Amino acid sequence: MAPDGTADEPLDFTGRSVVVTGGSRGLGRTIATTFLDAGADVLICARSDPLEPVTSTDGVREAAFVAADVRAADQVANVVAVALKRSGHIDVL
Repeated sequence: MAPDGTADEPLDFTGRSVVVTGGSRGLGRTIATTFLDAGADVLICARSDPLEPVTSTDGVREAAFVAADVRAADQVANVVAVALKRSGHIDVL
């Protein structure tokens, strides 16, 4: 870690599959953007669509979205199925 508290090396999640719950707004959206900036393939799930696409800071990469209420087991199973269909694995949940 650098003296100012920042990471010495940028995060690299290239080739990693990330699922972010509650990723359409607020902190979840910020987390999704951070993973996109780090090169991850990001799937966000939330009860409602994001008002705007969730993209990397430079606007090049965009997260996929699936509507789901994580309190419902069948909807969670669908999120997992979508993530596995997209990349074959989930590295970060």
